[in-house]
Amino acid sequence: MEFNIDEYKISNNMVYLNGWVHLEKYKIKLISNGEIKYIDKFNSRYDICMLFHEKIEDNNYGFKEEIKFSKKIKKIEIYLVNKDEETLIFKIDNRKTINFLRKIRKILGKIKRGIKFLWREYHFMVPPSMMKKYMNQILKKGNKETLYNPNIDSEYNTWLELQKYRDDEEKLDITFMGNSKNNIKDFVLINDYEKQLKKIKTKYVCLINGKIDVVDSFFAEVKDAIDDNYDLIYFDNDRISEKSKLSNPIFKPEWSRDTLLGVNYIGNCFIIKTSLLKKINIDKFDVYYILLKLINKKIKIKHIPRILYHDKNEIINEIKTLKRYLKEEKINAEIISNPDKVTNIVKYIPSGKSLVSIIIPTKDHADILDQCLKSVYEKTTYKNYEIIVIDNNSEEKETFDLLRKYDKKYKNFKYKRIECEFNYSYLNNEAAKIAKGEYILLLNNDIEVISPDWLENMLGYAEQNHVGTVGAKLLFPDNTIQHAGIIMGKGGLAGHAHYEKKNSYISPQYELKIPYDYSACTAACLMVSKKKFNEVNGLEEKLKVAFNDVDFNLKLLDKGYNNVFLPNVKLYHYESKSRGLDTTPEKQKRFVQEWSYMKDKWNKYMEHDPFYNDNFSKNDDYMLK
Repeated sequence: MEFNIDEYKISNNMVYLNGWVHLEKYKIKLISNGEIKYIDKFNSRYDICMLFHEKIEDNNYGFKEEIKFSKKIKKIEIYLVNKDEETLIFKIDNRKTINFLRKIRKILGKIKRGIKFLWREYHFMVPPSMMKKYMNQILKKGNKETLYNPNIDSEYNTWLELQKYRDDEEKLDITFMGNSKNNIKDFVLINDYEKQLKKIKTKYVCLINGKIDVVDSFFAEVKDAIDDNYDLIYFDNDRISEKSKLSNPIFKPEWSRDTLLGVNYIGNCFIIKTSLLKKINIDKFDVYYILLKLINKKIKIKHIPRILYHDKNEIINEIKTLKRYLKEEKINAEIISNPDKVTNIVKYIPSGKSLVSIIIPTKDHADILDQCLKSVYEKTTYKNYEIIVIDNNSEEKETFDLLRKYDKKYKNFKYKRIECEFNYSYLNNEAAKIAKGEYILLLNNDIEVISPDWLENMLGYAEQNHVGTVGAKLLFPDNTIQHAGIIMGKGGLAGHAHYEKKNSYISPQYELKIPYDYSACTAACLMVSKKKFNEVNGLEEKLKVAFNDVDFNLKLLDKGYNNVFLPNVKLYHYESKSRGLDTTPEKQKRFVQEWSYMKDKWNKYMEHDPFYNDNFSKNDDYMLK
């Protein structure tokens, strides 16, 4: 017998329940302070049909009910009644001690972290089918995912001991070369960089800045990448103290050009093809500069997600190298050094001529839309923009009055009414057709601007040839994080990174400190050039509500563009209050179909997110699995 309570609320003498039971006939029995109530009216749950591989049709698997008791609830027991058999599925005593069944206890801990974002972002309790493989990991004995915190040295070292490295092999065709003595056989200590580089005869050079220790199986781990003739090979690393204590692992993404401008995330040791290195004209050894000079080159790059060296150096801010690179490449950008003295924020200066079309779909809730529009008009420092509001089936007089008011007050404001079933993709695609701007900004109607320079910061990146979409840091009104980039595979499909962490939270990696490459960013606030928008045919109209933004980002990623998250651009997001929750059978069925579409199309990114290291768990952000 399979069942689950998806959601419950208890307030004074009222109990709200939402869940499912995979039985044709059953009852839910509630006992509070000796008083007995029943739920015996049930609804269809198409997602449960999907989970159990049944034909999607009407059924009575779901329950959702508000039950009122005569007295304030101090104790409650909930039973599943199947014929004459009663099974306790929920119990609260004095509203302090909560005793779920073993299955429910295990599910809630993992599932809450893994799919909570979807409940808030997509307004639907995720179908259990979406989390099937994760539920199997949790429920099947011996297949439970054990998580290690990389910030706790003892846990990280325990995790490291469990990793299975390849057997060592004979030395490959590599010259090790660096600016400090290292305990590596035939190591070349650089005195005159240009002179010594000319003497190197090996196919590859392993460049080392400062002092490091390579792992014993270093050659075995990099052999395949060398055999496959990659131009640049890099790997993960940690820090090693004088007492040989290992800590502070850096688990890196695949090649991320925007991330590299903010910090040398690749680190102090990497392998480069000798012929490529000799084409980089520098007279002084500088590993960060060498990496920056590779940004615009079409080369084969391999990241090996393994700890292959232990760094003995302090991480430093290489702002002089960055300034030199930007000047040589004639890149008009401002550099802001972060307080951590390690990372920098690169702010591209926009041309100042580009028109940005801000597209806002809406339906009623004039107060929410008014707050959004006010914040844009009153706070935005970049002035070359237009606002296009798409009115989808509004009915309230206040909404029409508001639209007429802004239309009369601002020359750069217009609105268009589209009467159709809600389809987020279609509404934005239609708005893009009438947009005059060279750049499009998709914006939810429940957004409030925090950063006055938000538009020029996003535009600066959107104007770069290699950039696809540009996303922003979105906060809930309580200043916790709603969006800080999207991790593919999280929650079974895709999920927001650092969801509900405090705005002040400092990640052990770099993604909350600098402009950072992600596979996708939310369309609640998303900028893209109109040319690139049209290049991928806009948003997929088969995806009416969920995942259309993820699909759009991935289409651009597949074209070779980078999608960038800007942590220094901040806005409040009040979570699409105008649409409500997708709890009807029709909407549930639609959600399942959209999820299936995404899984069939983008499973490669769900299995491997290039910007989220494979050593990290997809259930708990940036925890080692």
